[in-house]
Amino acid sequence: MDNDTQFDPSAIRMAYFALLLSGRKYDDLELAVAQELLKMDRLTAERSLPSMVAHSVRIAATINSIEFEESSKRYLIKFQADNGEKEERIRSERVDSNHKSAVKKIWERDLVGHRVLLFKYKDRVGTKEAPNGYRIAPYCIDLSKVE
Repeated sequence: MDNDTQFDPSAIRMAYFALLLSGRKYDDLELAVAQELLKMDRLTAERSLPSMVAHSVRIAATINSIEFEESSKRYLIKFQADNGEKEERIRSERVDSNHKSAVKKIWERDLVGHRVLLFKYKDRVGTKEAPNGYRIAPYCIDLSKVE
């Protein structure tokens, strides 16, 4: 592996500024900046929640139901897209994923009957059941209860 292809001095500067802005106390500047850099790397990884949200298609919809599926460890979301004619289904990220607390916080809210902005992400990881990948909803913004 070529280390030069992974080096970006601006990332180190950003990590340093993030450390300064956080107000966090540190004894060893280099170690503290390295820790901030690793946090930034995790946030920009392909499977990070911010990255999945950034690469998602946004759908204005009304949530019809949300059920937890024990077998898949995912929430099944049934919704009606504003521009759709029939009810659609999508699943959340797994609740045992790296960002499990965010998944629970997003989908355990009372969203049934609410207009939302649903984020649809095409996961490229294929399985026998879905060789071309599958759709997941990594995020949802509650717009309002439908009156």
